[in-house]
Amino acid sequence: MGALVAAIALAAITPLPVGVFWDDGVYLITAKALASGAGYGFVHLPGAPPAVHFPPLYPALLALVWRAGPVFPANVMLLKLVNPILLGFAAALACAFGVRRLAMPPLAAAAAVLICTASLPLIVVTGVLFSEPLFLAVLFLALLLAGRVAESGGLRQALIAGLAAGALVLVRTAGFALLPALVIALLVARRRREAATAAAAALAAIAPWQLWVLSRASALAPPLRGSYGPYVDWVLALYRARGAPFALTVMRENVLSLFRTLGIALFPFGVRELRPLLVTLVIVVVVLAMVSARRRAPAAMLFLCFYFALVLAWPYAPDRFLWAVWPLLGLLVASGAVESWRLRKFANARASVRASAALACAVGTIALGGHAAYSVRGMLRHWWDAAVRANAAALMPVADWINAHTVRGDVVACDGEPFVYLYTGRTVVPVHILSPDEYLAGTPLEQAADDLRALFIANRPSYAVFSGSAAELAAAPLLDGVNGTPRLEPLDTLPGGGVAFRVVFP
Repeated sequence: MGALVAAIALAAITPLPVGVFWDDGVYLITAKALASGAGYGFVHLPGAPPAVHFPPLYPALLALVWRAGPVFPANVMLLKLVNPILLGFAAALACAFGVRRLAMPPLAAAAAVLICTASLPLIVVTGVLFSEPLFLAVLFLALLLAGRVAESGGLRQALIAGLAAGALVLVRTAGFALLPALVIALLVARRRREAATAAAAALAAIAPWQLWVLSRASALAPPLRGSYGPYVDWVLALYRARGAPFALTVMRENVLSLFRTLGIALFPFGVRELRPLLVTLVIVVVVLAMVSARRRAPAAMLFLCFYFALVLAWPYAPDRFLWAVWPLLGLLVASGAVESWRLRKFANARASVRASAALACAVGTIALGGHAAYSVRGMLRHWWDAAVRANAAALMPVADWINAHTVRGDVVACDGEPFVYLYTGRTVVPVHILSPDEYLAGTPLEQAADDLRALFIANRPSYAVFSGSAAELAAAPLLDGVNGTPRLEPLDTLPGGGVAFRVVFP
């Protein structure tokens, strides 16, 4: 199964540029910094401040590959091999988890894993150097280890499981949800020494990174901290300032967003108005599977509860969080369908129970079949690289203009700044600051102009170059030099509607 999924992901690799999404560009820049001996830093920003935003495990893996092929962009295809291989490992481990911990028939587990790992969403994130494939591989390894230590005990097994849980946090911060889940599962199993050992091992793995972040975060210029600073500090400050009403608004928006995404991904055909009901029934099937698996895989079930509690409260679009656990959810949908089928066959069950079980089995099966159809249709229509092509088409004129009209040593403000750095080598400054209200209401024009002023004053760029798709381009005319602030002097127009400016300081 792992080889099949890896082969499908490898077949979807394209020679398109990397770094066209902010995350993948930053991962690659920090990998380059590690590989070149510059340390874990944002070497594309003025002053090369410490990289306190993303945990270091995925960039460290990319750095090893960069060392093997150190010439960019000639090494792009080599770097793109990493994620398909990781996704294949994740698929193999997911199959093992479905059979060993969810007690699923091997064929059902394999089908669910194939549908949900070789799916369109995961093929998309696998092809753009995101960390989800590594997260999935470490997650299923950690869940298998957690299930083993909860079942059979042993301090050595607890130590290994704790280290795996810590490694998950070092891939993606949201992986912290596994740590309390592991400890609680071991405590419920009356394995107190194992719980303490696992917690100590996980904290020992995480602590150096967290201490480093605490000691280095202040090195970032204040305007850069919204986008490049630590996640947790930003979110905690946001909720302290906005309070419970804001939290409820975020949770409501995230629930609606997840329902929309699941409705499209699981039920791409049929009456759209029925999707919320069908998604609700799928959630019931998943809950049935979780209840059935609570003794065989307690850490995994608790992890999902903590993970989605975090997702619902996080002021950011939840789709990326969903795809990071998508194969696990697919296994639970299949497991719930299998359990419903078994329940339907109980001779002493009431007719209403048998009918409900048959409905649950049918909904789970249809949902997985619908998702398979959604992925096949998307692959046939080349959806997996559509966003990459669109972003590259928008950003390449920016990089071309900067290469032609600036010299090394110039500081350039632009959108898509990680991409621009990778393909020009110039020191770059973002033109956007992640704001507290952005997720719910967007960034007002006046706020966008204020953000530009703050970024320019703090980083002193010589040029500002906006692609035609940059929302901040509309705010550029507001930087008129009034009251001693920077102003923008138009220099050139770019293909696609972009504009290049000189930044003039008083």
